[in-house]
Amino acid sequence: MVHLTFILDGSERISAEDLREHPFDPVEKVMLLVASKHIRRRLDHLSCPRHGQSPRVVASGPSAERLTVSVEGCCRELEDDATKALSAGGSLDESSG
Repeated sequence: MVHLTFILDGSERISAEDLREHPFDPVEKVMLLVASKHIRRRLDHLSCPRHGQSPRVVASGPSAERLTVSVEGCCRELEDDATKALSAGGSLDESSG
């Protein structure tokens, strides 16, 4: 299962599991939940065939509507596979590294 973290406006790191309990503006919370669902739908099935690890994703930006997604993994192959899977879905700005 993908490990997903959000960082908004340089503030604290918020795990995707904690989104529902975090005191966000309601519109911002919905946008983050949609982004989380999009990323999970694309990556939850993915794990490294060599190392057995899941990708780690950090979605950061000044606001929920302007997120940049960074993909990290145990190896370059996993990062490339995760980036391709996210790119197939469009809309979020992806980068690996």
